[in-house]
Amino acid sequence: MTFTKLMISAAALVVAAGLSAPTLAQDKLNIAFIPGVGGDAYYGSVQCGIEKAAAEAGATVQTQAPSSFDPATQIPILETMIAQNPDAIVIAPTDSQALFAPLKRAVDQGIKVVLVDTTLADPSIAVSEVSSDNVEAGRVAAQKLAEILGDKKGSVLTVNLSAGVSTTDDREKGFAEGIQAAGFKYLGQEFSDNSVQKADQIVSAALLANPDLVGVFSTAAFNTEGAVAAIRAAGKSGDVQVVGFNANPPGIEQLARKQVAAQVVLKPYDEGYEAGKQAIAALKGEPITAKILTGATVATPDNLEDADVAKYVYSFTCPK
Repeated sequence: MTFTKLMISAAALVVAAGLSAPTLAQDKLNIAFIPGVGGDAYYGSVQCGIEKAAAEAGATVQTQAPSSFDPATQIPILETMIAQNPDAIVIAPTDSQALFAPLKRAVDQGIKVVLVDTTLADPSIAVSEVSSDNVEAGRVAAQKLAEILGDKKGSVLTVNLSAGVSTTDDREKGFAEGIQAAGFKYLGQEFSDNSVQKADQIVSAALLANPDLVGVFSTAAFNTEGAVAAIRAAGKSGDVQVVGFNANPPGIEQLARKQVAAQVVLKPYDEGYEAGKQAIAALKGEPITAKILTGATVATPDNLEDADVAKYVYSFTCPK
C-alpha cells in the first residue's frame, strides 16, 4: 500500500455521517451507530467494521454523528435514535457519566447497547464494550518516545483531549507510568478540548516555559496537528520529538514528512467489526463477550509500507 493510495477523499463519509437518520427499516435487524464525532477517519473505519458485521448477518446500519465530540451534541442524536426504536445501538460515548442516563432509557425500552471505542463509568447496562487497551497503548507510546530520545533527557508533556473521555484518560495514564519509569521529567497533561488551535497554544507555552522540553505525547489527532504547528513555528523541529495517536490521513502525512517521530496505531476497523458482531449475537440470543480489547502497533516514517502496519492505517474507505 502506497502513501498516495492512503490519501483518499473523505467527502463521501462526511456527507453520510452528517445526514439526518431516516426512519429505521423494520423488516430486518436494525443497528444504529452513533460515533463520537462526524467527519473523523477513525470513526469512519469503525463504521466500516460495523457495516461488515451487519452485512454478514443481513442486518442494516444507520449512522448519525454529532458535529463535535461533546455530550451536548451527541445526546440529542441518541434521543432521536431511541425514538426510532432500533434493535441495537452501538455508540462511542463522549462522556463517561453524561451518556449513562439516556442509554439506560434505551435499555429500559428493550434496545441492546454496545459501547465501542469509549465507555461509561458504569458500563453494566451494555451487553458488551469493545475498545483498544488504551493503558497499554499509552505505555507503548512512552517506550517508543524513550527509544527515540535515547540518552537525550529532559521534560515531556502530554496534550490530552478533555477530562472524562475514557480512552484518552487511559492513554495518558499508561504514558505517564512509562515515561517516568524511563527517567524523564514528566510535566503532566493539559487539555485541548479537541482543538488544534488550543493544542498549538499549549505546546507553544510549554516550549517557552520549559527550555528542556524534548518530547510531546499527543493522545488524539487534532492535538498532534497543533503540537506539530507549535514546534515548527518555534523552530524546534527535530529538537522536540512528537509521538501521536491514530493513523488518519493527516497523521500519515505527518509521518511521511517526518514531522512526527511515531504514531500509535489502533485498530478501529476491528473494534467496529467486533462491536457489530456482539450486537447481533445479543439480538439473536447467542453467546456474547462482555469486554473485548483490540491491540495497537506503532507506525514510523520507516515502516509505513510494512504489511502489518499498512493494514491498520485507515482513511474514510472500507478495506476490500
